[in-house]
Amino acid sequence: MQNAMNTIASFINQFSQAANKVNQKLLFVAGIILLVLVPSLIARVVLEKTLTLPSGWTLIHWTVLLLLFAVMFYWAWLISGHRGHTFFISSYAHGIKWPLLYSVALLVFSLPCFATLTVTLSKLGHLALEPVVSNSTVAISSVQDFYLWHFMDSIPGLDIPKTLRWDNPFNYSDKLSGWILLAFKLTVIVPVIGSFAVWNEIRKEQREHDKKVP
Repeated sequence: MQNAMNTIASFINQFSQAANKVNQKLLFVAGIILLVLVPSLIARVVLEKTLTLPSGWTLIHWTVLLLLFAVMFYWAWLISGHRGHTFFISSYAHGIKWPLLYSVALLVFSLPCFATLTVTLSKLGHLALEPVVSNSTVAISSVQDFYLWHFMDSIPGLDIPKTLRWDNPFNYSDKLSGWILLAFKLTVIVPVIGSFAVWNEIRKEQREHDKKVP
């Protein structure tokens, strides 16, 4: 009888562990959808719509763009430096085992913002991108690849664009484009890559702590 009870208890424990793993995976997928994909998709659609408004409605486009940049800058501020370290530790303590989604979400969210800013200034004649993309919707998609290329190229030690034989989709010959790219690197690439290092450190600290706890 005791053996049967032990077998049942063992089965229940294994089932509970399996269910917990499945639940964690479902939460991870939900996190990708809600935190990474949905905000960037909304930003992309709204920016495309406002970019194609008549010239008399330009103020609406700039207002939306500035609001989205404000969200992005706050996001970058939140995961940077000591704040980011504290934020990730707090997330882990509350059961969120994948806070790096916040960093990935920042990157994905920033792409349509910076791409739209570049396309908007290009339409106004303030930037000189080569090749020139005339269609605004297509331009946002293409220029996103420009910023994504620079992010991938900034990951140390991997040399991803060269490995994949992925050429930079755009060249620029003006100073303003360089300043915007520098802003992208400082507000997005540096915090995102830095957060990966911070999270790796936190995971190591947590594993060491778990080993010490009986």
